Amino acid sequence: ARMAAMRLIILGAAATHGLIPTLRSTRASVSLKSVAEKANYAVVGCGLPARGMGWFHGLQLVEGECASARLSDVVEPWFLGPGKDSDAGAEFDAGVVKEWTDTRFSDAISDQTWSTAGPGPKLALIAGRTVDNPGFFRQAIKAGATHILLEKPGAPTVGELEAMAREARAAKVPVYMGFIKNISGYVEGALAAANGAAGAEAVETKLVSRNDYTEATLEECFERNAEGMLKNMAIHEIALACQFWGMRADNITDVICNAKGGKDSPGCDMRTLGGKTDFASVDVTLVNSSGTKVRISADRCSGDGCCATVTDTSNGVVLYSQEMVGGERAKKVAAEAAAHPNWFSYLYTQAEEYAKLKGVCAAHALAGTTPPGVATIEIACEALKLAEWLTPELQKKLKK
Repeated sequence: ARMAAMRLIILGAAATHGLIPTLRSTRASVSLKSVAEKANYAVVGCGLPARGMGWFHGLQLVEGECASARLSDVVEPWFLGPGKDSDAGAEFDAGVVKEWTDTRFSDAISDQTWSTAGPGPKLALIAGRTVDNPGFFRQAIKAGATHILLEKPGAPTVGELEAMAREARAAKVPVYMGFIKNISGYVEGALAAANGAAGAEAVETKLVSRNDYTEATLEECFERNAEGMLKNMAIHEIALACQFWGMRADNITDVICNAKGGKDSPGCDMRTLGGKTDFASVDVTLVNSSGTKVRISADRCSGDGCCATVTDTSNGVVLYSQEMVGGERAKKVAAEAAAHPNWFSYLYTQAEEYAKLKGVCAAHALAGTTPPGVATIEIACEALKLAEWLTPELQKKLKK
């Protein structure tokens, strides 16, 4: 059964750790070489059932939700490495290794990765901890990846991400980013409304992101996401602002901290918890040298979901407003939530975009073309630059 071994909430780190020199692998029980040409994904940094983003990517591939792709490999350095004999390692073995029987498992990327894959391009889907991902990235290129799908933000610093971009260009390996909101319908609608409105300087686009942490779990959140809110939770909205609204660290002319108000107006709340200073919420309006305005609202403790609103600020008229999850889709998500109460909520609320991203990247990898709308590593560099610039700017404003 699909979730037979996935009901337990596993405490402890669900993210993966660094590579180790030895390689222990479990080869797929069924050879894939006789099947049709598809994109072959190797998920690097799977994590635990019901919690890991890499696990959910793998699950969608195993369940056939991406017609142009399959899961050929899982590389899990921790739960197949030093953490193998732990309780969590046993859960990984029961819930992933023994369930995904057509997949090759290994604790490290090597020249054996994709060795049992069928015909088609070799895509490395890198979903480990941010600090580990640059190492995984370089090993994937060395192992023969033809394409890389890299989860956000990609690297801890701008300098590291820019170096990775240069190395990928030199190796002629296209790199796509896991910014799923860039290909979501609610953002496409907001972009159309903003572009279609007269008087650009009077138009403000508001991009909202919500997480369902609580006051009790906020300290854990700060620890698990040590790179900080703007490089983690809010990096999706920052990437949208960079790709579609022309925001850059060097063209911002004003940063406005919006006051706390009603729904989706959480204000800016900076705290120090467990020795780590970060934002529990941010609500800022960015204005660039072209007069374009983007308001980014991110709240760690306000439920789950995201939306976009476009407003004519000259008269207060809302030109567009849409949740990512609404209508019939909301009913489907509610059913998934009831069926899988132990899952992290973002897995089922954003499942449609996760599947779409993998499918689009796979189809274009097969065709040798560039997937439209999908964020590149160059956009990720601009987003990370903006996040690094904005973090101290907000800190200075909030300390006054």
